[in-house]
Amino acid sequence: MTGTSRDEGGPPDPLAELALELLGIPSPTGDEGELADWLVARYRDEAVERHGNSLVVGAADPTRPQVLLVGHLDVVPPTDADSAPRREGDRLVGRGASDMKGGLAVAMAAFEDPALRQGPYALRLVAYAGEEGPHDGNELGPLLEAVPELEQAGLAVVLEPTDGQVQLGCLGVLNAHVTVSGQAAHAARPWHGENALTKAGPLLSDLGAREPRDVTVDGLAFREVVTVSQGWTENARNVVPDRFTLNLNVRFAPDKDLVEAETAVRELIGDRGEVVIVDRAPAAAPRADAPLLERFVPAIDAPVSPKQAWTDVARFAAHGVPALNYGPGITAQAHQAGEYVEVPALHEALAALRRFLAT
Repeated sequence: MTGTSRDEGGPPDPLAELALELLGIPSPTGDEGELADWLVARYRDEAVERHGNSLVVGAADPTRPQVLLVGHLDVVPPTDADSAPRREGDRLVGRGASDMKGGLAVAMAAFEDPALRQGPYALRLVAYAGEEGPHDGNELGPLLEAVPELEQAGLAVVLEPTDGQVQLGCLGVLNAHVTVSGQAAHAARPWHGENALTKAGPLLSDLGAREPRDVTVDGLAFREVVTVSQGWTENARNVVPDRFTLNLNVRFAPDKDLVEAETAVRELIGDRGEVVIVDRAPAAAPRADAPLLERFVPAIDAPVSPKQAWTDVARFAAHGVPALNYGPGITAQAHQAGEYVEVPALHEALAALRRFLAT
């Protein structure tokens, strides 16, 4: 293992050791090649399809439903507190421990279990690059296009951090630039112009006072939120600004498609600014009535909640594959300095997956 240390005080723990080994292979977004190479070597005796730095391991079987065990390879850049992976008691510390190399280790351990491989489902491991980066750089979409039989899967289990909960569906996300226009003037004589920045004040106040809106879909309450995440002008400091632009980050429930979400944003802003949509990603419905999902929830025996974020379950949904989030990672640890995952949570998640995959 590269740059890792283990707790020598207890008995061997293959699952924790696997997670530490993954943590010891650096894989910041855009630099996942070493980890992808390692996986190809590990599964040299398996059917492996590699596209870019993303892989599908295992073969489909027409006599059994496919279950996809899914994890992303990349992590956000490390900090001094987590650049050296290590075990500290019941914690594994390292960049990506919770988001989501701990989940990837659980997926791999389940995939490599001979009893589960011979069970009622055809297991396939899906490990992909680019999740933490720009939406267009995510390799899961191209991977699904390149391996079309994945669309026949009965369920995709995405092992993102969920604090051990089963999280169904996900919010959609939309970013819009809203520009308020005024008239430029010399700052010494502001009455000759109209200050776009101060003109935007009522709009900013209205957006800041906007309450979250709960939308129930398939019995789960998704919380829609609108957040002003950036704001800027492009003028010199001695000029009354003639344009002020804010970025509006909108999280919308799965009762809306992309067109409806965009229409709602334009109606919210009205004539108070010019709206330009700069990126958007669809929401995903919970699909709680999908046959394998109906088996999954009671087998896992964990709290069920909606996903209050966007995840790649939406990419699977776009290809007609029922998907959910379930993983051992701690949501509050994602991207934190000194990121860690609890070893008992790894074992609990693996045991729960085994219960489902044996049914």
